[in-house]
Amino acid sequence: MGIFLLLVFQLLWNLFIIVHAQNQSGFVSIDCGLVDEASYIDETTSIYYTSDASIIDSGECHNISSKYKASSLSKQFWNVRSFPERIRNCYTLNVPQGRSSKNLLRARFMYGDYDGRDSLPQFDIYVGSKWWESLVFEDPTSVVTKEIIYVASSDYVHVCLVNTNKGTPFISALEIRVLNNDAYLINSMELLARYDIGLQDDKIVR
Repeated sequence: MGIFLLLVFQLLWNLFIIVHAQNQSGFVSIDCGLVDEASYIDETTSIYYTSDASIIDSGECHNISSKYKASSLSKQFWNVRSFPERIRNCYTLNVPQGRSSKNLLRARFMYGDYDGRDSLPQFDIYVGSKWWESLVFEDPTSVVTKEIIYVASSDYVHVCLVNTNKGTPFISALEIRVLNNDAYLINSMELLARYDIGLQDDKIVR
């Protein structure tokens, strides 16, 4: 009887994990350059990530150097998609709730010496035709995160990486999070910094 109850508990717990992971309406989470699998659930955040293979037809997929693939490094940074050809390469992302919805758009980058050149690139990122930011890296393990809050003007958004002749553009992850339209009074804002006051033991909080 005890073994039966343990098995039932395990089944219910697995079901809870699956339901929790799937309850992500308003989430778009893309692991750029992922080729070994089509999707996965992040073990730390339970967020469901998909490969970018079906949404872009340019670029090359690479793994970062093994010496930078620490066990504590989130899986989204294990690989990148780089763009050695063309000046401008763009992702077209469907906006989960379509036109007029307010969204947080997040782009993440870690070089990790994926090309074996040990040479940190610099390049620009655009949202549509609007310049968003210039990407500069301090070292191969620097994780650079760019976020912007915007109101969608259509059912999709273009995120473009632009070569500025200072190295090959690349990207690790792209995410969209739908926000409550009343969450911010301003329709367009960029992230300056984010702090969790009192955070202990390097715990990740989402």
